[in-house]
Amino acid sequence: MTSQIREYKAANFERLYQIDQAAFSDDIAYSRLELELYLRSRKCRTLVSEEGDEIVGFVVGCTEPRKLGHIITIDVIPHRQRQHIGSNLLAEIEQWLWRQGAEAIYLETPVDDEGAKGFYDKHGYFVFDRFEGYYNNSLDALVMMKTAKR
Repeated sequence: MTSQIREYKAANFERLYQIDQAAFSDDIAYSRLELELYLRSRKCRTLVSEEGDEIVGFVVGCTEPRKLGHIITIDVIPHRQRQHIGSNLLAEIEQWLWRQGAEAIYLETPVDDEGAKGFYDKHGYFVFDRFEGYYNNSLDALVMMKTAKR
């Protein structure tokens, strides 16, 4: 079955929260409040990937000052990872951020998550910086960036 990407609806919140909790460890997963703040922000856009009536993944991207886009999270239910769902979500949110005027897009990923780093490398991101103690003051994050093609 092919997944379809559509806009987030408030009625989807519980499912997105469940996916985030399943996709990430307790140290990294968002609290209900954090996730809700991003999903409600006017600077952000949330897209969901759906197969039939089941949401299998989502992405949150936000516009920021100085012509920056920020990927807040890409979440895919664990047993559906590595099936191009994340790649499709990333492509859609990047297109939106570029149309909003972003000249670069950045994101954070745990330093010990080689799978995520490889995923972003494959999609044209490079390591730009490192934030110490980014996740719960204990785990460092790599800041990865992609610049607009001119």
